[in-house]
Amino acid sequence: MFSFFDNLATFLLPFLLGSLVFFAAIVAPNTFKTLEEKNARKFIRSIFPKLYLWGGILSFLIFLCFLSFNNFFAFLMFVVFLGFVYSRQFLMNLINKAADKKNNERNFKKLHTFSVIIFVSQLLIMLVLFILL
Repeated sequence: MFSFFDNLATFLLPFLLGSLVFFAAIVAPNTFKTLEEKNARKFIRSIFPKLYLWGGILSFLIFLCFLSFNNFFAFLMFVVFLGFVYSRQFLMNLINKAADKKNNERNFKKLHTFSVIIFVSQLLIMLVLFILL
């Protein structure tokens, strides 16, 4: 029999996953296609902290829900949560600084690739958890 927390996790997990996929597939690519570079940078720099905060809050809530019925799932969601915290509090600042410096494209690409790896890893973890639910 499902408890309240089981049902809440079953609702929140695909909700978070879907919102992140929507952002990655629709919002981010279209930003640079439709806005001038200067405005696109402003927009992206404005929305990413909010996206990571959104992901962090929901992943933490899902983590708490999972604690009530599956510690391994909870651990995986805590890893996802830490990815959002790290990306928002540290990695995003490094990426912005690298993007602002001239002749620093190599460092920017390295940091951006790392952020994409974290993001895709988070998506894959959540997808596996959703399938296993």
